[in-house]
Amino acid sequence: MTTNVIVIGALGKMGREIVACVLDDAGVKLAGCVEQAGHPQTGRDIGECIGRGKVGIKVTNDALSLPIETSVVIDFTSSKSTMALCDNLASRKTAIVIGTTGLSDTDIEKVRKLAIVCPVVLSPNMSLGVNLLFHLTGIVASRLKDDFDIEIIEAHHRFKKDAPSGTAKKLGEIAASAIGLSYKDAIVDGRTGMTGERKKKEIGMHAVRGGDIVGDHTVLFAGLGERLELRHMMHSRSTLARGALVAAKWLSSMKPGFYTMREVLGF
Repeated sequence: MTTNVIVIGALGKMGREIVACVLDDAGVKLAGCVEQAGHPQTGRDIGECIGRGKVGIKVTNDALSLPIETSVVIDFTSSKSTMALCDNLASRKTAIVIGTTGLSDTDIEKVRKLAIVCPVVLSPNMSLGVNLLFHLTGIVASRLKDDFDIEIIEAHHRFKKDAPSGTAKKLGEIAASAIGLSYKDAIVDGRTGMTGERKKKEIGMHAVRGGDIVGDHTVLFAGLGERLELRHMMHSRSTLARGALVAAKWLSSMKPGFYTMREVLGF
């Protein structure tokens, strides 16, 4: 069965990747493309906008003018845009895949409320490899516990607006939970000055920004005399786009609920 897909933020970096992947995937059909009001390419054929030639779908500023009730919406935009979209979709019972990063606890709670009436997949990273990294981090942290120090290092391009990345935060949450702490109590964001001796239950968080790095994440477990590193390096945003389509296909047949890529991939 073909899944209809509507892409929010279709002319952004991730939006363009998702649209291109939709056009190349026989299992999904592009049902609409949305961009923010005032965008200069509103009204143009999305295919022409991304250099693929006409595909018969014009960019619009109004998501509600599209067949959202019979489609899965994919949103990789900003927290403000995503929250506004959630308000609009609540009464439509629309399935939505959210890959937006930088969401606050309040934002996530709003998404959870939406999931009462809509099928929702929320993940800071749609990559198969990264979601396996989440899984492995939990296993390793729970086994090593206090015998190894945990540090998380992430690197992204110079244009990324939030730090640490949503993926790094998720890794921090998983590692903190494994050693019996909350993210807030365990995480130390960078270090400077006379910080004193490292505390036993402390997770360092470090963000690197530069060039065109798509996304690297490392979880370092450092013991006395040995260390273990779990590392994932992303070479292309198309990895995230393909993961989002896997989530959209899976979500199209699901009942309302709050899901993550762990459920989608069966981890």
